[in-house]
Amino acid sequence: MTFDELIELAAQDVPTPLEHARARRAMRRIDEDHERRLSAGAEIFSDVDLRDPLNADFTEAKRIRRAAELRKRGAVVWDADTRRIDWSDEMSRIFGLAPVEAHKSLTSLYAMIHPTHRTAVSRRVRGAWRGQSAAEFVCRIVVRDGSTRYVEVLLEILTDRLGRSTGIIVTGHDATATHKRLQDDKRREIRASSVQQDLAEVDGATGLLSRRAFADEVGRALQTGTGTLLVISAPPYIRLSSDTETGRDEWFGTAAAKVIRDFVDPDPCGLLGPHEFGVLMPYTTFETAAPKADRVIASLRETRFMAGCGRLDAFGGLVHYDYRFPTASIELLLDAETAWRRAKHEDRALHVLRQPPPADERRETCRAGIRNTVKNGRFALYAQPLRDLELNRITRHEILLRVLDDVGRPTPPTAFLDLAEHVDEILAVDKWVINQALRLIGQSPQTSHYQINVSGRSLADPLLLHHLRDAVARYGVDPEHLTIEITETAAIGNLSVARRFADGVRQLGCQLALDDFGTGNTPLGFLTKLPVDLVKIDGSFIHGLPASEALQAVVEGLVQMCRKLGILTAAEYVQDEATLDLLRAYGVDFAQGFHIGEPDQLATSRRRTTSVELNLPPATTLEQRDAG
Repeated sequence: MTFDELIELAAQDVPTPLEHARARRAMRRIDEDHERRLSAGAEIFSDVDLRDPLNADFTEAKRIRRAAELRKRGAVVWDADTRRIDWSDEMSRIFGLAPVEAHKSLTSLYAMIHPTHRTAVSRRVRGAWRGQSAAEFVCRIVVRDGSTRYVEVLLEILTDRLGRSTGIIVTGHDATATHKRLQDDKRREIRASSVQQDLAEVDGATGLLSRRAFADEVGRALQTGTGTLLVISAPPYIRLSSDTETGRDEWFGTAAAKVIRDFVDPDPCGLLGPHEFGVLMPYTTFETAAPKADRVIASLRETRFMAGCGRLDAFGGLVHYDYRFPTASIELLLDAETAWRRAKHEDRALHVLRQPPPADERRETCRAGIRNTVKNGRFALYAQPLRDLELNRITRHEILLRVLDDVGRPTPPTAFLDLAEHVDEILAVDKWVINQALRLIGQSPQTSHYQINVSGRSLADPLLLHHLRDAVARYGVDPEHLTIEITETAAIGNLSVARRFADGVRQLGCQLALDDFGTGNTPLGFLTKLPVDLVKIDGSFIHGLPASEALQAVVEGLVQMCRKLGILTAAEYVQDEATLDLLRAYGVDFAQGFHIGEPDQLATSRRRTTSVELNLPPATTLEQRDAG
């Protein structure tokens, strides 16, 4: 006979003699086993008294309360007939009350439940009462000193022999520590899945480190020892036809990266720019590194490719570094890039820089190169469309800068702009962009809204605002169709200066935007201190958005914050319709990316003069193309 059968037998009105005998034999075996275990020193846990259940006089509530006491749990019993509530000493302690202070009412008990849990607790109690069933849950309570605790509760409905509900018994214990531990475990699990595990940025096509990640590797090496840095420029030997230039450039870049890896593995390799590669060789001398560099360059030059080009025009620059002579990673990269340009100028495969130049000489060389690029107008302007997600049509274009290489190929400006900011020559670049872009806009029907980027480092120069105001007037540009984007590539170090520039832009009638928001050095507080009209969410938060709950949380939260502050939002790097659907659901105002439209070239450069032509289609054509 089991315990459950024994309890069921005890509940019958008139046990038979046979049932009496069975019960006594069962109790005798239980008692003997109990004594034997006690003699052996075992710890006994029981939820029943070791008395004859047929002769004992106790209720189900007493049995449950007795079991709770043995397990060091508190108990509260409510009798439906008398409306009396009885607290155990342990439950009084859990609620922060002395036993004599425990109020004998359901109202006082309910009042001690945290307001955020009261509705749910009431729902569970009513459901258990109606169904005469048990309920287990965790609720939050407020104790006398105002602190809160979590209590793990088992609620049971008491019934009489006729099946009528006669009361409620609640047993529970303080589960605050356990609950907080579970919360923290869950938080850690979520955080582990939402943090990017590998911080190394890798180019998808070549498999090499990005310029930023490679610079981090160089910085680490500069602090730990000596070695050499090799930078190789390996563009196609001839300029490609314009219709296939982009695809072939990517193909040659991938092929060159494979050749380099084959020769220098396992040294860290990076893609520093179009057709420009870096190889970090720690703990090597010139005697070891120079022959390896010669072999890599020779292999690049000798490898024959198809796709319309016989070979690559490869040149290398090799520079030594030593932790005893501190320098910044960007400066070491600049030295190696200067070295390969020297090799090209002298028509040699490799130029070795055994001793880094003085800092002043390096800085002046870089500044002269940037000034020469600006003077000769070796830039091109492109326009990329932005779609208004509410109207579902193109209403804006962002003017983008590209830097032309030695044979006139447009290249991304990131490395060039980083260098210009580093040597404080970015203002000249910003002025060139403003002048040429506004000239373009003024010469064409102003049917769109245009966004132009300026660096945060240029804001300190009072002439920038004057230059902008003068260009708007000179070229007849409607300032209401113009937004000035402040890039986050550099810190906006002076809030007062930034505010003066922002106020000047707004007084001119233009709008103000923060570009690449979330990745630079601009703090969130600037959103309340600068009169910003638009925030552009950086593409690193948009790429892979449909597959990442972490990115979704960041983007949705940022959009909601901006909406409450009266700031428009635009998302960069939109690659597919699934991403677009999410952005529209979050309330993003504008979307930009190849899925919306690729950049169209607006400007070309010929020798020392810049020839610019604006080819923006009319708004109706854009709408028709978008609808199609």
